[in-house]
Amino acid sequence: MLNQKIKDNWKWILIPIILLVELLIDDYVMPHVYKFVFHLFSFNPVEHFYTYLNIYKIVSIIVICLLNYWIIKQKIFFKPSETKVGWLVFLVVCFTIVMVTIEHKNFFIALDVGAIAALPEEIMFRGIILAFVLKLMTRKSTSQWRVIFSLVISALIFGGFHYINLSSQSFSFTSLQVVNAAALGMILGAVYIKSGTIIVPMALHFIYDFLVTLVKGMSATNYTSVQSMQWVGLSVYVVIYSAVALSIINYKPSDNKILPKLKNL
Repeated sequence: MLNQKIKDNWKWILIPIILLVELLIDDYVMPHVYKFVFHLFSFNPVEHFYTYLNIYKIVSIIVICLLNYWIIKQKIFFKPSETKVGWLVFLVVCFTIVMVTIEHKNFFIALDVGAIAALPEEIMFRGIILAFVLKLMTRKSTSQWRVIFSLVISALIFGGFHYINLSSQSFSFTSLQVVNAAALGMILGAVYIKSGTIIVPMALHFIYDFLVTLVKGMSATNYTSVQSMQWVGLSVYVVIYSAVALSIINYKPSDNKILPKLKNL
């Protein structure tokens, strides 16, 4: 595999490689396959947008897993190191929120959007990229600044990757989304580092998108202009998200469950 053939000092190049290849396959190769198959079965993706979106995301998960196997070979940790009451309570709260909103008019689309956003993105950006960056950064030292730097790098990559939405959104709105995603990525990465299981950031990511879609619904495109006050509001969120993320990983750093797992690989 590619990871085994590249010397340690050059393994950083695997991150842009997997991102670029995933982007090329998902957004340039697969659309031609979809076009052929959809034409064969007289399927109109415009009329059945959400069905198409689900197909796209399912294929994305398969592509991400295969690319990880061929290029990076990063183990994704699902099993918790130990049972923590706090994480279990959080998962129960997420489940409760879903159940009490079941009669909302946007429930099923929110449920779908939450799932198809959380699964591929958490596998890619926390399960693979964050863990791989952490492994590279903490080979010689597990000092806290290396953990924080790894978290920031993965969050920026996660945020920047949202520029792929430019095909259906304005640049200003997409940029707003990119910054928000990067800030959210800090928290998602922090809970993966602390919990040692991808299930927790998946649940957090799911409930975030679920609630946003539940309240606002979902549109296929967004070309609205961004007001200056929206940037001010976002700046406040960035500060809060970043502070929360740093508090999570700096609270009892020896209890960051992901690091021992990476060491044992």
